[in-house]
Amino acid sequence: MMDYPQKEGKHGLIYQIADGISVTPNEWGTWQVLLRHGADRKKKSFGKTEEDRQRAIKAAELLAARLGLTLERQSEEGRTFGMVADEWFNLNAGRWRPGTQERYACIVRDHLRPLEKMPLEKVDKAQVKRLLADLLQIRAPKTVEVTHAVISGIFTEANELGYTEVNPAHGLLKRILPSKKKRVRSEPDPFNRKDLGEFLEAVWAKLPEPFPLILEVMAMSGMRLGEALAMSGDNLDSRNCQYSVTETTRAGRFGPPKSGKRLIDLDEALVDKLEVHIKKMRKEGMAEGKLPGRYLFPGITQRMIQRAMQRACKAARLRVRNPHDLRHTYATMLLMDHYSPAYVQKQLGHSSISITVDIYGHWIPGEGKMDLTRTLRGPKTKPRRPLSVVKQGQK
Repeated sequence: MMDYPQKEGKHGLIYQIADGISVTPNEWGTWQVLLRHGADRKKKSFGKTEEDRQRAIKAAELLAARLGLTLERQSEEGRTFGMVADEWFNLNAGRWRPGTQERYACIVRDHLRPLEKMPLEKVDKAQVKRLLADLLQIRAPKTVEVTHAVISGIFTEANELGYTEVNPAHGLLKRILPSKKKRVRSEPDPFNRKDLGEFLEAVWAKLPEPFPLILEVMAMSGMRLGEALAMSGDNLDSRNCQYSVTETTRAGRFGPPKSGKRLIDLDEALVDKLEVHIKKMRKEGMAEGKLPGRYLFPGITQRMIQRAMQRACKAARLRVRNPHDLRHTYATMLLMDHYSPAYVQKQLGHSSISITVDIYGHWIPGEGKMDLTRTLRGPKTKPRRPLSVVKQGQK
């Protein structure tokens, strides 16, 4: 199939097949052949898949041949990296989650701008390496990883479409980033039990509803911020003090949680507060003559929670932390109270227990140290010193 000039249209890429003949998606994503030649104004719809796009282009080529029109060839010099990035995004977005689509779009818009206007064949390994190295100076290694994956994906798409035979991003990441074990990772900054109590006291005293409840939910359940904002009354099992985490939200979009759905345990005091909130929502809805919405915290954004967190920390005269540190607080309190890492993993929704141990390993208390000799040498072994002396020495 020939390569044709492309431009970004209202609903996606427009392929210019010949003078007055183009292929473009409509507002529903259906590929169409448009004829605007002389007095003729016609269109024919196909489907929404990649195969349908190719069928539409083939039909447009046949139409151009019948009308005696010359097919337009995409100039190699005219194909820029930005054009191929747009084509890569449009061809693959259908298989990505909304959150992934948003992340990749932000990467292309915010971090790949220096490559946007460059001809595709002019983008080489040195330029990609320099871009990633510069990005590492201002952003986290994870962002550099995702940016590298996007660049590599764009060039892989270009390979498959026959635009180029090289991928300048191949093998670059290990030359830019240190190994994962050697990377500097921001440490969790959890509250201790005393500070958490002072924080929650300030939250309920200083913040308007529903901010106190949202922050307490995060501190007492370990849910991520997006998961807390996507809470639904239908998912609360008050009798068993459990909640089914089935959704998360970001930038107003709802989708499945990061590590899939999970069932978590809640403490009775938190369940009571959630029930009071649900009853209040229903009462207010009845007063207004409408049914309450599905979500418990409609209209509350992540940025609003971040500002509320800062205000509450200052009111409690504590070091300012971010909302995710409430999740860290929950995890460390459970581990320090001898809950198993496997249980904490289940509650947090980590994909593997190794993630839980890697993040919170130094909060897991050593257990059984005083019985180490007995464990290794048998129950009849006499202690070297009286236990009272050992305890005093440990203090």
